[in-house]
Amino acid sequence: IIVLIVPAFYIFKTGAAFSKIITIRNIAWEKIFGKLPASEYNPPQDPDRINTLLLGIRGEEEPDGGLLTDGIMIASLQKSTGKVALISIPRDLYLQMPGEAKYEKINAAYAVGLEKYENGLDYVKKTVAYVSGLYINYAVEVNFEALKDIVDLMGGITIYLENKFTEDKQWLCDKNGQNCLPFVLEAGKQNLNGDATLLYVRSRFSSNDFDRARRKQQVIIALKDKVLSLGILSDPLKIGGIIDVLSKNIRTDVSPWQIPELLKLAKTAKTDNIIRRIFENSQQGLLYETKINGIYVLLPTEGNFTKIREACQNIFNQ
Repeated sequence: IIVLIVPAFYIFKTGAAFSKIITIRNIAWEKIFGKLPASEYNPPQDPDRINTLLLGIRGEEEPDGGLLTDGIMIASLQKSTGKVALISIPRDLYLQMPGEAKYEKINAAYAVGLEKYENGLDYVKKTVAYVSGLYINYAVEVNFEALKDIVDLMGGITIYLENKFTEDKQWLCDKNGQNCLPFVLEAGKQNLNGDATLLYVRSRFSSNDFDRARRKQQVIIALKDKVLSLGILSDPLKIGGIIDVLSKNIRTDVSPWQIPELLKLAKTAKTDNIIRRIFENSQQGLLYETKINGIYVLLPTEGNFTKIREACQNIFNQ
């Protein structure tokens, strides 16, 4: 009876929450990608990998680019080995939007998808698939409030800093953008609540966007450590409760009935040595910076995404 009731209750509870956050729409692929070569925008699915796109936005109600995905990360799991990789794609990467004549920064893909095709997640999945050469199985979009709530629900996270971190050009500034209140974290072990985590991953004025991507990966790993330490993956009711609380600030195309299978896969993941890759403005990072019409952008060093796709596809062969 317990074996039957617990999963049924879990599906019912998460189903109610997922009715708020799920974004699956019945839109024909041809409507979106009919103008494009299918081979370019539909990489073959690798049966040995699960690729989940993690997107961070400010929030739909936020002014000045609330729908821009300034955090773009692929979490990849190799089923046969349990290896896990985190791949960060910079927001300033410049490319032709799928099905469009115009070029945009990749962080605009979600907004373009919503505006033109009423489906932001599917559109940005196809855009990232084109860049990475990876079939994207799932996507999860979270806003600022979701990240803060997740960390607080976990009771905070712990990170380790080799050097002191200071952001003194971005937060609580006067109307002229001066006399900002410094956000400081000392070197060593730091325990962060939701507000501090949000400041940590959003800070970039005193460093750069690539350093911010590294900090985002660090926070993802810290959240993973906290989830494992609390035994949440083994407690479907806890998961259901967390999903219920976060339902206002998360969007995903994962269905409730897919959650149990994904949890089984998550338990096989070898998360003690996660592979991390950030594409950045260097020869090794496969991107270079320039300006187009006065706007800062990043372009692939090879003139196309071939090397980036190879790096993503072969990341577990390192």
